[in-house]
Amino acid sequence: MDLLRRLWHLARAQLPAGKKSSWEEPVNGPSSGTGWQRAGEPAPGPPFDPQLAQYYANLEIPYGADLETARRAWKRLLKKCHPDLHANDPEKRRVADQLSARLTQAFQELERALKPKENN
Repeated sequence: MDLLRRLWHLARAQLPAGKKSSWEEPVNGPSSGTGWQRAGEPAPGPPFDPQLAQYYANLEIPYGADLETARRAWKRLLKKCHPDLHANDPEKRRVADQLSARLTQAFQELERALKPKENN
C-alpha cells in the first residue's frame, strides 16, 4: 500500500461517526474513472463502522478486506515488531510489546466481526 493510501486510511479512521468528507473510499476497477468515489454515491462493500475502520488501519489494510487478508497483514506486521527481536533493549521491547498487543487486538476484533459473515 503506498504512503498516500496509508495516510488516507489513517485519517479516515480518525473521523468521528457520522462525519463525512467530500471524498470517500478509493474505488478500484476498470470503470472507476479517476479511482475515487464522490460522497453521496452508493459505496460498494459493508457500511462504514469507525471502530472497525481503526482496526483495519492498524493492520494497514483497506476497510472491508476479508479475514484472510487481515490474517496475512497481522502476521506480516507481527514479524516486523515482535518483542523477541528487541530482547537486548528494554525500552524497545516494551514498545514492541504494546504494538504487538494492539495488532493482536485489532486482528481479534476483525475476526470476531468477520467470522459470522463468512459462515453464511
